[in-house]
Amino acid sequence: SWDDPANVAEAARLFEKAIELDPCYAFAHALLAVMRYRRWHFDPPSPDSVLDEAYALARRFVELDTGESTCHSVLGQVCLLRRHFDLAVLHARRAIEINPNNQWNATDLGSILTYVGRSEEALTWFIRVRDIDPYFDVPWYWRDVARAYMIMRRHQEALTAIGHSRVRAYPIAALSAGCHAQLGDTDRARVSVADCLSIKPDFSIRQFMKREPFKVPRDAAQIADSLRLAGLPD
Repeated sequence: SWDDPANVAEAARLFEKAIELDPCYAFAHALLAVMRYRRWHFDPPSPDSVLDEAYALARRFVELDTGESTCHSVLGQVCLLRRHFDLAVLHARRAIEINPNNQWNATDLGSILTYVGRSEEALTWFIRVRDIDPYFDVPWYWRDVARAYMIMRRHQEALTAIGHSRVRAYPIAALSAGCHAQLGDTDRARVSVADCLSIKPDFSIRQFMKREPFKVPRDAAQIADSLRLAGLPD
């Protein structure tokens, strides 16, 4: 699982080795870019140079194989984290144009649309993902669906989505705590807070939200307020 730090480190080492053996191996650049941007996003102490490296790798992937949809999807995600919102949507839509039946691309577009303030449209793409592949079940898909529902204040549906994610990761525990709190279930909120802090004892709302690339301040506030209501530390 890419939610396991040991697995991520080993995967990154293998992708680096693949690039060393074949500097023109496009997919190795893409997958290493994913490793880097996920590290920057979910490990707040990671320096901005990690995101810069992800951007360089994603750009190189596009140069090596501009007709491959995944290269645009990965570059779109990196552009999102760099808060180049228009470019993020542009590359994500280009990925769909190249391969409209790729469930990974549709998930990435849904995620990007959520962050740029278009959660309702994002949900249509998340539904499209399951139409393409009814068995698509990666944890971050459900986390992204839950985030869209939370922004729309549909917290019970967000919790249902989170329930499908069978990994123990602090972002999922944090969102779960926020949903329970908004629904008035303080006991379950408290359990989720404890789970989040047991995984990441130094969790703070400020650090978490700092790297959540919301374009619309109101959407960011909706998530932050939910986490605060649950009792997570500021």
